[in-house]
Amino acid sequence: MPIADVDVGAAQTREETAAFIEAFAQITVACVKTDLLAPIPPPRPTPAAPALDWTNQTLLTESGLTAVQVAAAAVAESRYLHIDLACAPAGRTAKGRFLDFTGLSPKQQKTLFPALCAAKPPSDRATVSREVVRLNAWLDWIRADGFDPVAFIRYRQNLETHGRTQNVSGSIGATGAVIAFVDAIRELNAAAIIDNAGDIPPAGVKSPLEVFEWREGNPNATTKALLLHNGRALVFASSKDANIFQPLGEPFTSAKDALKRFNKVKNDQAARSQTLHEFAVGEIKTATDLANLHERMGLASRETQTELRTDRFLMMAILNREILEGGVQRRRMNNRDLTRFSHTFNLHHCWGWDGGRERHPEHWRHFVDSVKTWCGL
Repeated sequence: MPIADVDVGAAQTREETAAFIEAFAQITVACVKTDLLAPIPPPRPTPAAPALDWTNQTLLTESGLTAVQVAAAAVAESRYLHIDLACAPAGRTAKGRFLDFTGLSPKQQKTLFPALCAAKPPSDRATVSREVVRLNAWLDWIRADGFDPVAFIRYRQNLETHGRTQNVSGSIGATGAVIAFVDAIRELNAAAIIDNAGDIPPAGVKSPLEVFEWREGNPNATTKALLLHNGRALVFASSKDANIFQPLGEPFTSAKDALKRFNKVKNDQAARSQTLHEFAVGEIKTATDLANLHERMGLASRETQTELRTDRFLMMAILNREILEGGVQRRRMNNRDLTRFSHTFNLHHCWGWDGGRERHPEHWRHFVDSVKTWCGL
């Protein structure tokens, strides 16, 4: 990768890096706050289940319990899984609730309690009994110091929140890239975009927070494809993030038509070569964790696909001088993992919600010139 391509005003200052991270942190922390303030959902309702006998010693033994543990039947039902309920088709919801109380991940649950996790209870009652005994012993161990396993529901919510904030960050960053492309195209030709699949962010939506608020509650707030007046199309997809191409046969009739034809062949290189001519394939990374930045860049470049006559660009959220020039470890942007990218751009500068384009006019011009070539403008 020519160093000139990655160093045309691409580097962020320490202050710019902090500003980018802070802009996203405000959104992700707000999402976490919202989820933490939400009440813990009530236990999943149990559908009609067989009447449970908590006095039969044989059944208690099959459940790994003693008469002392189940002295109060009402308490026992909330603390332990009964063997008859575990074997009953109607007991699936109850089993799921008790498995949630273990604090185990779904994979761990399936490994330790395969019969209880199965959609249909096994016919072998002895197998079920062994797992019920293990489960009830596990629940006793969990509660030994007064811990309420209902707290694991909150823990699971927190894991879901973490995953959701990552998805939110990714979708907002992808929208920032769309804004950069749309603005560059309109700067080159205000009438170039003739159709779009999914909404284009309105003029007043620029910053990550504005993008977040625009996307909330708007099911169509994802720009999926653009069709240009010269017949070329841009598709923004999860893989690859930004694609610019034209058909080899019948022209596209709409942005949705371009998206449909791209999706049909996106995972088949031979079919794609027979259907589309791709001018650019982009990787847009919105990671804000500096420690994993090189790993993410390497991951982006490890695909074995080689596009026909295609420029491939990397659009990064964090590009400081140390990354561009190597820093202490000398791990430069033009290392062997990144040779597949012919261009590298700073997403922050190209997005430009906080004046990045004006602070780095040469970088914005480099991006606009590249878009001009790729889009035939």
